[in-house]
Amino acid sequence: MKRKLVVLHIDGVSADALRRALDGGEMPFLRSLIDAEGYELHRYRCGLPSTTPFSQAGILYGDNSEIPSFRWWDRERRVFVQFGARSTFKQVAASYFQGCEPLTEDGACIAACYPGGAADDFGIAYQDRSYGHQDRSRSAASVLVPYLANPIHLGDWLWQTVTVLGRTAKDYVEARAEGRHPARAYVITDVLEEIFVHHLTRYAVQKAMREGYSPIYAGFYAFDETAHAFGPTDNSSLRVLKHVDRSIRKIASTRDAGYEMVVLSDHGQVDTVTFAAANGRAFGGVLADLLPGFRVQEVKGKEYGASETGAIGRVHVTLSGGLAHVYFADRPVRMSYRELAATQPELGPAISELEQVALVMARDGEQDVFLRGGREIGGAEINGVLARYDDPEILLAQLSRLNSFRNAGDLLVFGAFIEGKQVNFENQAGGHGSIGGEQLVPFVLAKKDWNIDTSGVNGAHELHPILVRLRDELLEGSAGGRLPEVSPLHNDHRADDQHTAGDLGQ
Repeated sequence: MKRKLVVLHIDGVSADALRRALDGGEMPFLRSLIDAEGYELHRYRCGLPSTTPFSQAGILYGDNSEIPSFRWWDRERRVFVQFGARSTFKQVAASYFQGCEPLTEDGACIAACYPGGAADDFGIAYQDRSYGHQDRSRSAASVLVPYLANPIHLGDWLWQTVTVLGRTAKDYVEARAEGRHPARAYVITDVLEEIFVHHLTRYAVQKAMREGYSPIYAGFYAFDETAHAFGPTDNSSLRVLKHVDRSIRKIASTRDAGYEMVVLSDHGQVDTVTFAAANGRAFGGVLADLLPGFRVQEVKGKEYGASETGAIGRVHVTLSGGLAHVYFADRPVRMSYRELAATQPELGPAISELEQVALVMARDGEQDVFLRGGREIGGAEINGVLARYDDPEILLAQLSRLNSFRNAGDLLVFGAFIEGKQVNFENQAGGHGSIGGEQLVPFVLAKKDWNIDTSGVNGAHELHPILVRLRDELLEGSAGGRLPEVSPLHNDHRADDQHTAGDLGQ
């Protein structure tokens, strides 16, 4: 029998975090999918950087190359690219995804960073509408007004608003009283996500199913925002998982329209300590001391060093969780490490000597350059360092792939783990984007009958062909046989002379 597909994306939940939530009773509906409907939990590696824009591009298009973090400096166009409420990706979007087969071609792509080839986003998108060009895309008002016009929805929304505001205020006060420092900006974002976007997204998915769209992809971000604010293992974050579980149950109740459902995540999260708290100074300030005469600008941060008029050059630092990209902004192309070492011989070694830094990476021609403890390392030594974070062979291949992106910084700096917490370059209690721990291993929840195998998936772009095959086999009525495996760390669609996002932050 022909079936349709809906893919629900829970942002920021690692495979291990989901397992704990299932065992702890926080997600009873997802537990019932496993116990009563034959679902099973699959682990996969999302690749680097472990961020939403990178992973979601891979899932939706099979190509997430040239997306080096949640935000970056595009040297060619001289623009800061970032995602979120003030996304600037539209300024560079024409260079991405050419020749790719979108997962949601002619379907619905709701609350995602990209249009995914969909006909409609139901007015809920994290990308500029002029980029999407959806044929039948409606305005957000056309979704919001009918939602609020229903007394049941309105009552649910008002109750949830009061509950979330009260609960979040209580959690914030308690965290401060215990000496913890919740990230205030993310506390506010979390409230807005939970009481507004989350409800509309759930409603839009149900509406898309009733209207017969397929495939449908939808993102739910409340857990990720709460985990940024309070930490991924905090009780506040666990309560949000219950909220997400209820939403998935409501969406699943619409499956009588002939839909099959996959639930997945894009990356995980780890507990963090900010670089400024661990070092005593912001990372941009440390760089300014190492680069006298330069003006150092932290994106989403302050500026340091020489005055605007007296500076001999500008350095941009884009911060993305536990990963920072350092760009010499006046240059039109990426600087080779030998050139950088010739002009700033102490910079890379000095950064790599910081206790808060696990690894510094640069590029010299086609060769990767790694620095740790004030010097270059390679061979068995780099493998020994990486073995502390993951399988060293897999992690080295992921790092090398990221390092091949032209949009990567002249230096890439990865935060160290200190007393079990990763150093984060942003002000977050929980983070991702870097190497190590649960941030690297998200999940796919799918029926056993589909015989999905993610054991060889070492990048989110390698999940795309598996989902495309499932989509097509459901449509043909043949799903149930074994889905072909994909070869790890292949499936790049990049052209040699143009950006094509085929290899996704936050």
